Amino acid sequence: AANKNNGDAFLIVWRCLDGTDARVDEPEQARVGMSKLADMSILSFAKIIGAVHRSSTLAVYRGHPGLQNKFKSQYRVHLTCGLHLGWVIEGAVGSEYKIEASYLSPNVEVAINVEDATQFYGVSFLASEAVVKQCCPGMREKCRLIDRVLVPGSRDPLELYCVDLDHMRLQVQEKRRSGRFGAKLRMKARQYLEAEKVQKPTQDITELFDVDADIRAMRANFAFEFFEIFRMGYQNYAEGEWQGAERFLSRAYAMGERRGSPDGPSAALIDFMGCASLQAPENWKGYRSLGTGNGGSELAIGVSGRTLRYTL
Repeated sequence: AANKNNGDAFLIVWRCLDGTDARVDEPEQARVGMSKLADMSILSFAKIIGAVHRSSTLAVYRGHPGLQNKFKSQYRVHLTCGLHLGWVIEGAVGSEYKIEASYLSPNVEVAINVEDATQFYGVSFLASEAVVKQCCPGMREKCRLIDRVLVPGSRDPLELYCVDLDHMRLQVQEKRRSGRFGAKLRMKARQYLEAEKVQKPTQDITELFDVDADIRAMRANFAFEFFEIFRMGYQNYAEGEWQGAERFLSRAYAMGERRGSPDGPSAALIDFMGCASLQAPENWKGYRSLGTGNGGSELAIGVSGRTLRYTL
């Protein structure tokens, strides 16, 4: 269940202790536990995105007359996810009529901004380097480095990674008839979930990611060549060689167009460099600021009805 509602977004918190916490008796075991939690969080969100687009219940909205009239044939229920790891202060706030958990930390703002950035990069799933660095090598390979930015709430630049998932490749599952969800079925569901909680940490999360049918379908069209070309383009971008970066990233974007899903991160970087005529600023350090300016020259890029501001 979601821990907190924030407008049209939900905040989900998984608690964990790192090896430096004074309450931890076995630091190495805590580090392994945090790595496993990071792996499972990526797997969890990937499966959730797949389930949303395979749901026969949610697919009904694609043919809703009011939504069809406003969005034509493009409308579908969609979900974007942002993952970040950091400390928070947890407390209960409210009154005798309603009490809810509250989380105070700059890391909450970072997580919200990471999720917001999915719209700019045109991806469903973004994770910060704080999460990806905790993952095992197998799960880190599933994440593609797409940018390095200063996010409001963070002092230092953060690398942003996307998990490439093409949800348009999924077919809606057939609607299955089920009995009334009463107390008996609810109890069985709870027992099943409790058993999964015990079993999941002992399993190889990378293998679970690889064998999941929905995830395999969503990642089937992402070729190794595409990742290599994008990586070379990003390397040139980070080092300030923007003309070379534009050539590689344009190739990566074209490969995405050929498979029917243009690559959002490639387009975002090309647009950003194009605003500066493919010339990196003299003080370019390989990252940019996400949010309000810090005294540099500011570029505004419109994205899907909203404007995100980046500062050079």
